[in-house]
Amino acid sequence: MLRLHMATLLLKARELGDESVADMALRTGISRSTLHRLASGTKQPSLATLWTLRDAYSVRLDALVYDDPHTMQRSLPQRQRVPARERHRLRHGDAGRYTAD
Repeated sequence: MLRLHMATLLLKARELGDESVADMALRTGISRSTLHRLASGTKQPSLATLWTLRDAYSVRLDALVYDDPHTMQRSLPQRQRVPARERHRLRHGDAGRYTAD
């Protein structure tokens, strides 16, 4: 999972006088909440966001991101195909399967 290298970004932001996330949001047009989520790693940076940060702070793209092996996304298990009879039984239960005499 790609993560934003916040240390590099914050260093560059401070050099340009941005002392807070609010200052960074004003300079870049990226919302404060998005910047916070990028910093915490709960959001992956989009290419558009990276380009905006690159332009605003004159930082190379490869200096803005890194691959964090500790947050690799787990692949979802493959769905198993369920036969039609089994799907019907699961939806409707066994009712109607046996008739009372």
